[in-house]
Amino acid sequence: MMPRIVGWMTRFAGMTLLAVVAAGCEAQKSANPLSPSVAGPIAGVSITVPAPISPSNGAEIVNTDPLRLTFTNATTNGVRPLWYVVELASDSAFGSKIYTNGKVLPTEGAQTSVVVDVRLTSEATYFWRVRAEDGANSTAFSDPARFDMVVPVVLGVPSPLSPSGGQTTASVRPDLVVNNGTVTGRAGPVENRVEIARDQAFTSIVATAGAGRSSGTTTAVTAPELPANTMLYWRAYATNGTVASARSATAAFRTPAGTTGGGPVPLPPTGGGRTPDPAPGQRLPLPDMSWLVRQVANDYPAALRNSCQSNGGTWEFMDRVVNELRRYDTRWGYNWKRGNVGDPSLDVVDYHYGPGADEGSTDVYIIDIIGGHCGSSPSVGWTDVTDVTLQSGTIGRWTGRGRF
Repeated sequence: MMPRIVGWMTRFAGMTLLAVVAAGCEAQKSANPLSPSVAGPIAGVSITVPAPISPSNGAEIVNTDPLRLTFTNATTNGVRPLWYVVELASDSAFGSKIYTNGKVLPTEGAQTSVVVDVRLTSEATYFWRVRAEDGANSTAFSDPARFDMVVPVVLGVPSPLSPSGGQTTASVRPDLVVNNGTVTGRAGPVENRVEIARDQAFTSIVATAGAGRSSGTTTAVTAPELPANTMLYWRAYATNGTVASARSATAAFRTPAGTTGGGPVPLPPTGGGRTPDPAPGQRLPLPDMSWLVRQVANDYPAALRNSCQSNGGTWEFMDRVVNELRRYDTRWGYNWKRGNVGDPSLDVVDYHYGPGADEGSTDVYIIDIIGGHCGSSPSVGWTDVTDVTLQSGTIGRWTGRGRF
């Protein structure tokens, strides 16, 4: 900028003098790149745009703690130190800003965080963005990240409604009805689940079941087939797969008398556990499930008495035992007698101890579960006849007998 010329006349010692002085422009900004008053932007300096990390775009944030905004640190080829401008708004155009911090100093490492010191409303949507500055140069704002501030998910405890008070149910597969518990927050689908046990301490659970929480005040959960003529205890809880309520108080009921033998038996439940394959060259140990066979015999004594199929009996007892065994491990099944496909053992179960498919495998433990099978008074047993079978020159072969 050219200086402005200012002149005036004066008299000195009989002489007229013309004084000319230069009045400079406004004070110039410093050319020092580190000066606070450096003119900017400085040519050749580039700064990368920081980017939001958390909350990420589309996130749901539980409104329990002060909100922390985290973003990537920018880089620069200039010599001036960087800082950040952070904005939070209730609209994507940032016309309604809720929080602004004009000088967030970076922290060591790849990212920086700032705590928002304003109270945010739950069940609302927010947008935030960040840019970098050095006092002479600045970046554009990052793309905004949208997030929803939500209330925590809390599931109230469902309460048993019926059956209760020790009443006898009409079926060994009763509907267990609960009063729905409350739901707060964005819980998504909620399931009411029940646990059924032989004792009030629930150390001997016989079944679990669940049903989606209804939109009404109650939900009915159909129990799997339960032991007949037995006092049972049940309780309920709610879950969305991530959050679960506490367990409810306990209610009691009695199942009706069982069948007299030959009654229909459902297929084994799906989704049972399975022991992983053993290491190469190894075999799994034989689980001792003798207690389970005794339990089925106690629950279905008539089925045991009528278990001699060759004398007009039924498969009910064998089928019920295998059903229960497969609730614990799907390696349990039936046995082809002497390995002959199509000739099932009438009182023997198999456990597949090796790798690969179950059906047809000879890698089995062979367990006789009925003593005096076709005699006048059959009884339950648990006799490992694997070695005896092998020593007699025959083999066992696993089968599902077409049931699974």
